[in-house]
Amino acid sequence: MTPTDLHVVTAPQLDPRLGRQVVHDPRSRGFALAPKVDPATWRTRTVRIYDPKPNPNQTHGNCTGCSKAIQFNSVGNRKAGRVLDMSDADTIYALATTLDPWPGSWNVDGTGEDTGSSGLAAAQAAQKLGLGGEYRWLFGGADEAVQAIVGGAAVSVGTWWYEGGFDPKPEPGGGVRIEMTGRKVGGHQWTLHRYDKRRDLVGGLCWWGDMSDFWIRRSHLADLLADDGDAHIQQAIVS
Repeated sequence: MTPTDLHVVTAPQLDPRLGRQVVHDPRSRGFALAPKVDPATWRTRTVRIYDPKPNPNQTHGNCTGCSKAIQFNSVGNRKAGRVLDMSDADTIYALATTLDPWPGSWNVDGTGEDTGSSGLAAAQAAQKLGLGGEYRWLFGGADEAVQAIVGGAAVSVGTWWYEGGFDPKPEPGGGVRIEMTGRKVGGHQWTLHRYDKRRDLVGGLCWWGDMSDFWIRRSHLADLLADDGDAHIQQAIVS
């Protein structure tokens, strides 16, 4: 595979916590999850995540590694007795930066070039580290993501991020909700782990300290995924 085989978009990251870059491999079409989308089966569902305590506070561009660690901390997709933490996210991210198409890499000691990486590279890194196995892509946007959540999966998504994403507002009925308003400030990898059917909201999770768990409208998520976004699930190695 050469870089010309890939759809690659390099974006400046205007916040140190942003680090998702766009890398889409056409061969991923052969590894689609393609769940049957049936809104009649949708119900309110939370996929429990075993997060380290206190809640980790990401300070650099390792969001692809963080999302992968969160995915492997989910009920039904984790090694019993183990909770992946920020050091695991750093290890995944460091390897991912050597697998993506960009020159330069970031090291776990903080040296190197923190140029971000992709969800694809993080999934590949997880495989090489023996943390994750098969990964499957969801090409059907927000509806397929909701179907996967209702089925018990935590979904890693990579999307553009906007200024409004840093300013959550109280959501009637509980929690906070983000709106991707204002200017585009970079890319972010985050994890979907819950769905509220009554409010038609999808719950996102990242490791940003107090700003970690939030809601987003399903229609809004659909727009983000349609704009060079991607979504995947990956089976954790549990033995």
